[in-house]
Amino acid sequence: MRTDKNSSGVRVRFAPSPTGNLHIGGVRTLLFNYLFALKNKGRFILRIDDTDRVRSKKEYEDSIVGDLEWVGIKWDEFYRQSERTAVYENYLDILKKKGLIYECFCDEEDILKSKELAIRSKKPYIYSGRCLHLSPEEKEEFRSKLKKRGLHPSIRINVLKIGLNFVEFNDMVHGRISFNPKLIGDFILRTEDSRFTYNFASIIDDSDLGITHVIRGEDHIPNTPKQILLLKALEKNIPNFAHISLLYGKDGKMMSKRDLVSNIDYYKNEGYLPNAILNYLAITGNTFIEHKVFLDSRLRGNDTRITCNTFIEHKGKTGRNAGAAEKEIFSSISEMASAFDITRTKSSSAVFNEEKLKFVNEKWLINTPAAELINIITEKFSQLDAVQAAPSGSPKSLMSKLKEIYPTGTSLKIIDFLKQEFKTVKEILEELKIFFDDFKIKANADNINNNKYNFEDLKSLKTILCENIEKTAEFNEISIKNAIKETAAGSNKTVKDCYEALRLFLTGKLDGPSIIKIAVILGKQRVIARLS
Repeated sequence: MRTDKNSSGVRVRFAPSPTGNLHIGGVRTLLFNYLFALKNKGRFILRIDDTDRVRSKKEYEDSIVGDLEWVGIKWDEFYRQSERTAVYENYLDILKKKGLIYECFCDEEDILKSKELAIRSKKPYIYSGRCLHLSPEEKEEFRSKLKKRGLHPSIRINVLKIGLNFVEFNDMVHGRISFNPKLIGDFILRTEDSRFTYNFASIIDDSDLGITHVIRGEDHIPNTPKQILLLKALEKNIPNFAHISLLYGKDGKMMSKRDLVSNIDYYKNEGYLPNAILNYLAITGNTFIEHKVFLDSRLRGNDTRITCNTFIEHKGKTGRNAGAAEKEIFSSISEMASAFDITRTKSSSAVFNEEKLKFVNEKWLINTPAAELINIITEKFSQLDAVQAAPSGSPKSLMSKLKEIYPTGTSLKIIDFLKQEFKTVKEILEELKIFFDDFKIKANADNINNNKYNFEDLKSLKTILCENIEKTAEFNEISIKNAIKETAAGSNKTVKDCYEALRLFLTGKLDGPSIIKIAVILGKQRVIARLS
């Protein structure tokens, strides 16, 4: 696969470990890399970091790839670390020839004791370097013991021998950061079970693949000096680094892979649109200023282009963005990329707020044409748990059923009506069932859960409403409202009572969107049938 590593263009990568499902924070990191590549007309690489042979699973890799496809992000190149073992061995040999690595025979118990001692002493853990000073006889004895267990000595890098007095880099988010190599210690490059460590394999790949900008979570800041040291030792170019803030919940706790709401599947199943998720993640912990839209060739032809352009202005600012419009809702991923600036990413914690996500999703639903939304529901939600929201069938079958029952124009009108009223696809699917002829209306006393209305009182209006609607010459909003007024006038009930009676016997509920609009869409024949 072509890497273009010698080109002068921007090259970024997203490198998930297939040890679990994709985390919502991972989607944000993925997005920032993708937007940066699009903004700079660069290349976006997907690399599966599967050096952990025990925890890495093919099913997780497939899930991650599927999630990227679901949100609509396309990669230009694909790599898998498990297929590059020979490359890492080669670089390890280069370091060996330079005299920069040595064998380590310390087991996990030794290391754990040293770490516990450091904690009790309130000092950072630094490897003592004890194996650096072993005699040849001692090394041979330890090798023999490891061999009997089918293991090999771990390999450590001699940090101080690299010769740097300090490690410094200019982070695109946090600014200049420096480390003292003496406080880093000699770290492992290959474990005793011959597994290459993250810091070694990752930076070798970044260098070999010509990665120009490493954009990742700020939890990787401690890894950066180690990787710079390795690049210096190998006489390789150092990429630019940008460490973005991690996602925290409203409770102030960092979102964890173990949390249900941290899994991208949760948001799929709740019915959030892919582009709405990306839009929200893009503005979380980041500031967008309005810019001219461009359309990258990779997005042309399949990117969602929406005519309505909604944004919120925050005025009264000072500094370089004074008086500028801060954009929150975008019409496409390409527009998002055009406005993206990694240097505007905030270094402070990013707080994930599902209510704000729901607000963004609501705007995307409103702005998405009905025909396009039907396609999205069919393609993106056909196999998801959103099915549970509509027991009568899967989202895909519900869309097919809608088209079978109603003419195209009416089907589009129904979806257009529902997307103006609800905030997620899941909510739309739950409400859609009221428009089907096999919808079972449960209109009884159990539906009346307050003291505002009496079921028998509303039931007494049912026949009168049916008669007044049946005799209307035309069936539209005006005629329905007149029939309701006539019903109220011919009984001792209020107009509001009559509205609620109509709602209850058409939908089985006492709340929801405009019952007049629902009745018009259902048509006179269906309304009379439900009231009979």
